[in-house]
Formats: sequence, C-alpha cells, structure tokens
Amino acid sequence: MFKKLFILMTVLHKYCDCVEKSKELNYNELDEHSLVTNGELFPYVAAVMKMSTYLSAGALIYDEWVLTAADALFLLRESSRTLRVRLGSINYKKGGTVLPVKYFEIHPSFDDKSPIFDIALIRLPHPVRFIPTLKPIRLQNYHKQPDNTHFIVTSWPMPYSYSDESESLKSMEIIQRRRILSVTHLHPSDPEDCAEELKDLDINDLQTTMCLDTGVMMDPCMRDAGAPVVLNAVLWGIVSSWRPIDCENDLAGPSFVSLVSAPNISSWIYATTRGQSWQKPQFHGIISLS
Repeated sequence: MFKKLFILMTVLHKYCDCVEKSKELNYNELDEHSLVTNGELFPYVAAVMKMSTYLSAGALIYDEWVLTAADALFLLRESSRTLRVRLGSINYKKGGTVLPVKYFEIHPSFDDKSPIFDIALIRLPHPVRFIPTLKPIRLQNYHKQPDNTHFIVTSWPMPYSYSDESESLKSMEIIQRRRILSVTHLHPSDPEDCAEELKDLDINDLQTTMCLDTGVMMDPCMRDAGAPVVLNAVLWGIVSSWRPIDCENDLAGPSFVSLVSAPNISSWIYATTRGQSWQKPQFHGIISLS
C-alpha cells in the first residue's frame, strides 16, 4: 500500500511540476522568446548600456573581457565614458554588478554596411569575482560546420514599433518584461542557403559567418544584437545587428553570427585580450561548403 501511495504521489508531483512549467512558459512567451527566471542558467550574459539605455547583449569570456557586437559601439568612440556593463543579472535595469568600461576594441575588418566581423571586445576596469550568477563562458576553439541542432541565444530583445493606439497602451507592460533576459532556440541555416545570402551581399568569406533561421513569426527588423550563440555551454558566436535596409517590407531573413572560431576572429580575440598587436592570418586555397 505504501509503495502504491509513493508511486501515486510521485506521479502527482511530476504532473503538477509539468503544469507549473507549462503555465510559466505560456506566461513568459513573448515574440518567440521565453523569459529567464534563474540567473545561474546563463551567468556569462552581459548587458551593454549607454548610461541606463540598453544597447546590446554580450558574453563574459574572461574575468575582465566582454564580447559583443561592434555596431552598437561603432559611433560611440568619443563617448566611451558613458558606457556601462551590467553582469550577473537577468534584469538589465537592476541587480548584479554594473561596471564602467576601461576601453573597447572593434574588429579592424568591421564595416557597418556589412554583417561580417560585427564583433567587439570590451575591457572592464578590473577583473570580476566569479559567483554562481557571474561566470565566463568557454569559446569554441576550432572551426566546424554545425550539425542539425539548435543554438541557445540569450538577449534583451529590442522593442517593436507600435502601429496603433491599442498596441501602444500595452507598451509599458512589454517594456517592463523586456528588461528581463530572454532565451530562444534557433536552428542553423543550410550552409548553401547561407552562402547565397552572403553572396547577395557581395560577401565571399564563408568561414567567418554563420546564419541562423529566425523563423517566420520573427520581426524582420529585429536582431538580438550582441546576443551570445551557445551550444553545449560553449560560445560559438555573437549575433550581428545587421538587418535588411528595407526590412519593414521584407521577409525575415537569417540572423548573421560572427563565429569566434574563425581564424581571423579567434586570433584577433587572442591578441587583443593579451595586449598584443594583431595581424590578419593569410589563407591559401578554396574553402569548401561540404
């Protein structure tokens, strides 16, 4: 009898747990993003801000270095003193640790008219102390094609523009919710499709960038700039903020990701974080998609 009672209680517990998780997921669903409720799940995520205004997400990769998108910082070189980085919090407005920026470095090959090399390094004023909600993430250290899986992408999505009054009345509630870190799962695009997307932009470098399918319900004008792209607790890349020029009248294209394992990115990260000058690696031969 006790055995049957134990089994029944176990089943009920699992059922209630599933119901609660289901309710939480439904409540947290927002534009295909689910809100994060536990800061220890993504302790590497950083919020890059201009004073208190959110600019982009980022990833803590060493005790005093944050990797993020270049585009968000491109026009701020003279205003770097206004930059702040919040670490160890799922709310970019409060909690965790807020630090000023010592300086930042944008990848030398970055062009704000292109999605590739959209990557930058932020130097913190001092090393941070690691705690359960604040830890760096390991970098993917060799280049390979992703298999048929999904990546974990974390960020604070930028708000939509509202086209009518009824929608704008809801904006404050949405803004409050968008201050909480969100997580979504995105699949890599087919390599040949990605190559075609890059070719349309006159880009022939196939080792530096990966495409992620953003889904038909995603806003074509929204990109999770600086968002860490992670697989098996390893950082593969950073989401570019690039989007189509005529995005409002376009279908949602892929999100472009600057791959940290690309030789001309990984070598730059290595040199920059060690205070060394960087020289672009020289390559010979043809890069195959297979």
